[in-house]
Amino acid sequence: MTVLLRPGEFYGVRQERTHGGVFELGLLQAQAPEHDVQLHLHQEAHFVLVLAGVYLSSARGAPEFAPAPALVYNAPGTVHRDRFLGGQGRFLTVSIDPARLDGGEALRAIPPGASYLRQPACLRSAFGLARAMQGVPDAALLESGVWELLAQSDATPPRAPNRPPAWLHRAFEAVMDGAGDARLSIAAVAAGSGVHPVHLARVFRDLLGCSPGELLRWRRIERACTTLRQPGRSVADIALEAGFVDQSHMTHAFRQRFGMPPGVLRRRMFETYKTRSNAQD
Repeated sequence: MTVLLRPGEFYGVRQERTHGGVFELGLLQAQAPEHDVQLHLHQEAHFVLVLAGVYLSSARGAPEFAPAPALVYNAPGTVHRDRFLGGQGRFLTVSIDPARLDGGEALRAIPPGASYLRQPACLRSAFGLARAMQGVPDAALLESGVWELLAQSDATPPRAPNRPPAWLHRAFEAVMDGAGDARLSIAAVAAGSGVHPVHLARVFRDLLGCSPGELLRWRRIERACTTLRQPGRSVADIALEAGFVDQSHMTHAFRQRFGMPPGVLRRRMFETYKTRSNAQD
Protein backbone atom coordinates (compact mmCIF):
# COMPACT_ATOMS: atom_id res chain seq x y z
CA MET A 1 0.00 0.00 0.00
CA THR A 2 1.30 3.46 -0.96
CA VAL A 3 0.42 6.44 1.23
CA LEU A 4 -0.34 9.69 -0.62
CA LEU A 5 1.19 12.63 1.25
CA ARG A 6 -0.32 16.09 1.00
CA PRO A 7 1.79 18.91 -0.47
CA GLY A 8 4.40 19.89 2.09
CA GLU A 9 3.74 16.81 4.23
CA PHE A 10 6.68 14.68 5.40
CA TYR A 11 7.41 12.09 8.05
CA GLY A 12 8.63 14.31 10.85
CA VAL A 13 7.67 16.92 13.44
CA ARG A 14 7.65 20.35 11.82
CA GLN A 15 9.62 22.94 13.80
CA GLU A 16 9.62 25.81 11.33
CA ARG A 17 7.56 26.51 8.23
CA THR A 18 7.58 29.45 5.87
CA HIS A 19 6.68 30.44 2.35
CA GLY A 20 9.61 31.70 0.31
CA GLY A 21 7.60 33.48 -2.37
CA VAL A 22 6.15 30.61 -4.40
CA PHE A 23 7.85 27.82 -2.45
CA GLU A 24 7.20 26.22 0.92
CA LEU A 25 10.14 25.48 3.21
CA GLY A 26 10.22 23.59 6.46
CA LEU A 27 12.61 22.47 9.17
CA LEU A 28 11.61 19.11 10.61
CA GLN A 29 12.75 16.67 13.27
CA ALA A 30 12.50 12.98 12.36
CA GLN A 31 11.17 10.97 15.27
CA ALA A 32 9.21 8.09 13.71
CA PRO A 33 10.79 4.63 14.00
CA GLU A 34 12.06 3.28 10.69
CA HIS A 35 9.33 0.63 10.45
CA ASP A 36 6.62 3.30 10.81
CA VAL A 37 7.67 4.99 7.56
CA GLN A 38 5.57 3.44 4.81
CA LEU A 39 5.96 3.49 1.05
CA HIS A 40 4.63 6.91 0.11
CA LEU A 41 4.02 9.23 -2.84
CA HIS A 42 4.94 12.92 -3.13
CA GLN A 43 2.97 14.74 -5.83
CA GLU A 44 5.16 17.83 -5.63
CA ALA A 45 8.88 18.09 -6.32
CA HIS A 46 11.05 18.66 -3.28
CA PHE A 47 14.57 18.85 -1.90
CA VAL A 48 15.60 17.23 1.37
CA LEU A 49 18.73 18.56 3.07
CA VAL A 50 19.88 16.23 5.85
CA LEU A 51 21.16 18.38 8.73
CA ALA A 52 21.59 15.63 11.34
CA GLY A 53 21.34 11.86 11.34
CA VAL A 54 21.85 9.20 8.67
CA TYR A 55 19.48 9.15 5.71
CA LEU A 56 18.38 5.99 3.93
CA SER A 57 17.32 6.85 0.39
CA SER A 58 16.53 5.05 -2.84
CA ALA A 59 17.53 8.12 -4.87
CA ARG A 60 19.84 7.56 -7.82
CA GLY A 61 23.47 7.85 -6.74
CA ALA A 62 22.71 7.77 -3.02
CA PRO A 63 24.98 5.65 -0.81
CA GLU A 64 23.42 2.93 1.32
CA PHE A 65 23.84 5.17 4.35
CA ALA A 66 23.99 8.94 3.76
CA PRO A 67 25.17 10.83 6.86
CA ALA A 68 24.66 14.57 7.19
CA PRO A 69 25.25 16.67 5.23
CA ALA A 70 23.35 15.11 2.35
CA LEU A 71 21.05 16.55 -0.30
CA VAL A 72 18.37 14.68 -2.25
CA TYR A 73 16.07 15.94 -4.98
CA ASN A 74 12.78 14.13 -5.62
CA ALA A 75 10.92 14.83 -8.86
CA PRO A 76 7.11 15.17 -8.89
CA GLY A 77 5.39 11.82 -8.40
CA THR A 78 8.29 10.18 -6.54
CA VAL A 79 7.33 7.00 -4.72
CA HIS A 80 9.81 5.90 -2.06
CA ARG A 81 10.36 4.90 1.54
CA ASP A 82 13.16 7.31 2.40
CA ARG A 83 13.74 7.49 6.15
CA PHE A 84 16.32 8.06 8.89
CA LEU A 85 18.43 5.36 10.45
CA GLY A 86 17.08 4.73 13.94
CA GLY A 87 14.25 7.16 13.22
CA GLN A 88 16.30 10.15 14.39
CA GLY A 89 17.36 13.12 12.26
CA ARG A 90 16.84 16.75 11.36
CA PHE A 91 16.19 18.02 7.86
CA LEU A 92 15.19 20.94 5.67
CA THR A 93 12.50 20.48 3.03
CA VAL A 94 11.81 22.66 -0.01
CA SER A 95 8.49 21.85 -1.69
CA ILE A 96 7.92 22.94 -5.29
CA ASP A 97 4.67 23.00 -7.25
CA PRO A 98 5.24 20.91 -10.43
CA ALA A 99 3.94 23.82 -12.51
CA ARG A 100 7.02 25.80 -11.45
CA LEU A 101 9.22 23.27 -13.24
CA ASP A 102 7.73 24.02 -16.63
CA GLY A 103 10.67 26.14 -17.65
CA GLY A 104 11.63 24.84 -21.08
CA GLU A 105 15.32 25.33 -21.76
CA ALA A 106 15.93 26.89 -18.35
CA LEU A 107 15.18 23.57 -16.65
CA ARG A 108 16.16 21.21 -19.43
CA ALA A 109 18.49 19.06 -17.30
CA ILE A 110 16.84 19.05 -13.87
CA PRO A 111 16.96 15.42 -12.69
CA PRO A 112 13.86 13.58 -14.00
CA GLY A 113 13.74 11.32 -10.95
CA ALA A 114 14.96 11.02 -7.38
CA SER A 115 18.65 11.97 -7.30
CA TYR A 116 21.40 12.33 -4.72
CA LEU A 117 23.06 15.70 -5.40
CA ARG A 118 26.79 15.81 -4.84
CA GLN A 119 27.57 19.18 -6.43
CA PRO A 120 29.19 21.50 -3.83
CA ALA A 121 27.26 24.47 -5.23
CA CYS A 122 23.97 22.66 -4.54
CA LEU A 123 24.96 21.99 -0.93
CA ARG A 124 26.03 25.61 -0.43
CA SER A 125 22.70 26.89 -1.72
CA ALA A 126 20.72 24.41 0.37
CA PHE A 127 22.63 25.36 3.53
CA GLY A 128 22.08 29.02 2.65
CA LEU A 129 18.34 28.33 2.70
CA ALA A 130 18.63 26.60 6.08
CA ARG A 131 20.46 29.63 7.51
CA ALA A 132 17.91 32.01 5.99
CA MET A 133 15.13 30.13 7.79
CA GLN A 134 16.50 31.32 11.14
CA GLY A 135 15.14 34.41 12.83
CA VAL A 136 12.89 36.45 10.56
CA PRO A 137 12.86 34.78 7.11
CA ASP A 138 13.13 37.02 4.06
CA ALA A 139 10.63 35.74 1.45
CA ALA A 140 12.49 37.20 -1.53
CA LEU A 141 15.82 35.84 -0.33
CA LEU A 142 14.32 32.37 0.17
CA GLU A 143 12.58 32.42 -3.20
CA SER A 144 15.77 33.49 -4.92
CA GLY A 145 17.71 30.77 -3.13
CA VAL A 146 15.35 28.05 -4.35
CA TRP A 147 15.55 29.25 -7.97
CA GLU A 148 19.33 29.19 -7.64
CA LEU A 149 19.27 25.70 -6.13
CA LEU A 150 17.22 24.51 -9.10
CA ALA A 151 19.69 26.15 -11.47
CA GLN A 152 22.62 24.39 -9.79
CA SER A 153 20.81 21.04 -9.90
CA ASP A 154 21.06 21.22 -13.69
CA ALA A 155 23.51 18.49 -14.65
CA THR A 156 24.78 20.41 -17.69
CA PRO A 157 24.51 24.16 -17.00
CA PRO A 158 25.41 26.46 -19.89
CA ARG A 159 28.62 28.41 -19.93
CA ALA A 160 28.46 31.97 -18.70
CA PRO A 161 27.92 34.46 -21.56
CA ASN A 162 30.90 36.48 -22.78
CA ARG A 163 29.01 39.68 -22.20
CA PRO A 164 25.98 40.62 -20.06
CA PRO A 165 22.72 39.87 -21.91
CA ALA A 166 20.47 42.80 -22.71
CA TRP A 167 17.79 41.68 -20.27
CA LEU A 168 20.20 41.75 -17.30
CA HIS A 169 20.06 45.56 -17.18
CA ARG A 170 16.25 45.42 -17.03
CA ALA A 171 16.36 42.88 -14.22
CA PHE A 172 18.98 44.86 -12.28
CA GLU A 173 16.98 48.06 -12.56
CA ALA A 174 13.76 46.25 -11.57
CA VAL A 175 15.41 45.14 -8.32
CA MET A 176 17.06 48.46 -7.58
CA ASP A 177 13.98 50.56 -8.39
CA GLY A 178 11.39 48.17 -6.99
CA ALA A 179 13.10 47.37 -3.69
CA GLY A 180 10.69 49.64 -1.83
CA ASP A 181 7.84 47.24 -2.61
CA ALA A 182 7.79 44.55 0.08
CA ARG A 183 5.70 42.35 -2.24
CA LEU A 184 8.27 42.31 -5.05
CA SER A 185 9.06 38.72 -6.03
CA ILE A 186 11.96 37.29 -7.99
CA ALA A 187 9.48 35.56 -10.30
CA ALA A 188 7.99 38.97 -11.14
CA VAL A 189 11.45 40.41 -11.87
CA ALA A 190 12.16 37.48 -14.19
CA ALA A 191 8.81 37.83 -15.97
CA GLY A 192 9.40 41.54 -16.51
CA SER A 193 12.80 40.74 -17.99
CA GLY A 194 11.45 38.05 -20.30
CA VAL A 195 13.41 35.13 -18.78
CA HIS A 196 12.72 32.16 -16.51
CA PRO A 197 13.56 32.69 -12.80
CA VAL A 198 16.06 29.80 -12.92
CA HIS A 199 17.92 31.44 -15.81
CA LEU A 200 17.78 34.77 -13.95
CA ALA A 201 19.34 33.17 -10.86
CA ARG A 202 22.03 31.41 -12.89
CA VAL A 203 23.15 34.52 -14.79
CA PHE A 204 23.07 36.72 -11.67
CA ARG A 205 25.40 34.33 -9.87
CA ASP A 206 27.70 33.89 -12.88
CA LEU A 207 28.03 37.58 -13.77
CA LEU A 208 27.25 39.52 -10.57
CA GLY A 209 28.40 37.03 -7.93
CA CYS A 210 25.13 37.20 -6.02
CA SER A 211 21.54 36.04 -6.24
CA PRO A 212 18.69 38.42 -7.16
CA GLY A 213 17.43 38.06 -3.59
CA GLU A 214 20.79 39.07 -2.15
CA LEU A 215 20.84 42.16 -4.37
CA LEU A 216 17.31 43.01 -3.27
CA ARG A 217 18.20 42.75 0.42
CA TRP A 218 21.36 44.83 -0.11
CA ARG A 219 19.32 47.54 -1.86
CA ARG A 220 16.77 47.65 0.95
CA ILE A 221 19.51 47.93 3.57
CA GLU A 222 21.13 50.70 1.52
CA ARG A 223 17.83 52.61 1.31
CA ALA A 224 17.29 52.20 5.04
CA CYS A 225 20.81 53.38 5.92
CA THR A 226 20.33 56.52 3.85
CA THR A 227 17.05 57.33 5.62
CA LEU A 228 18.44 56.54 9.08
CA ARG A 229 20.65 59.60 8.70
CA GLN A 230 17.53 61.79 8.74
CA PRO A 231 16.61 62.83 12.30
CA GLY A 232 13.06 62.45 13.52
CA ARG A 233 12.15 59.41 11.42
CA SER A 234 10.96 56.33 13.29
CA VAL A 235 12.71 53.04 12.60
CA ALA A 236 9.35 51.37 11.90
CA ASP A 237 8.50 53.92 9.19
CA ILE A 238 11.97 53.63 7.67
CA ALA A 239 11.60 49.83 7.51
CA LEU A 240 8.36 50.05 5.54
CA GLU A 241 9.68 52.75 3.23
CA ALA A 242 12.81 50.72 2.47
CA GLY A 243 10.73 47.67 1.46
CA PHE A 244 10.94 45.51 4.57
CA VAL A 245 7.79 43.78 5.76
CA ASP A 246 8.10 45.37 9.20
CA GLN A 247 10.65 46.63 11.73
CA SER A 248 11.60 43.13 12.94
CA HIS A 249 12.35 42.11 9.34
CA MET A 250 14.73 45.06 8.98
CA THR A 251 16.29 44.48 12.39
CA HIS A 252 17.11 40.88 11.45
CA ALA A 253 18.70 42.01 8.17
CA PHE A 254 20.77 44.66 9.98
CA ARG A 255 21.98 42.20 12.61
CA GLN A 256 23.14 39.86 9.85
CA ARG A 257 24.82 42.64 7.88
CA PHE A 258 26.24 44.89 10.62
CA GLY A 259 26.00 42.83 13.80
CA MET A 260 23.70 45.39 15.42
CA PRO A 261 20.09 46.63 15.18
CA PRO A 262 19.29 49.76 13.11
CA GLY A 263 18.76 51.92 16.20
CA VAL A 264 22.30 51.28 17.44
CA LEU A 265 23.75 51.85 13.98
CA ARG A 266 21.85 55.13 13.75
CA ARG A 267 23.35 56.37 17.05
CA ARG A 268 26.83 55.46 15.85
CA MET A 269 26.22 57.33 12.59
CA PHE A 270 25.28 60.49 14.49
CA GLU A 271 28.21 60.08 16.90
CA THR A 272 30.63 59.74 13.98
CA TYR A 273 29.12 62.79 12.27
CA LYS A 274 29.35 64.82 15.49
CA THR A 275 32.97 63.78 16.05
CA ARG A 276 33.93 64.78 12.52
CA SER A 277 32.15 68.13 12.82
CA ASN A 278 33.91 68.94 16.08
CA ALA A 279 37.26 67.99 14.55
CA GLN A 280 36.67 70.34 11.62
CA ASP A 281 35.73 73.18 14.00
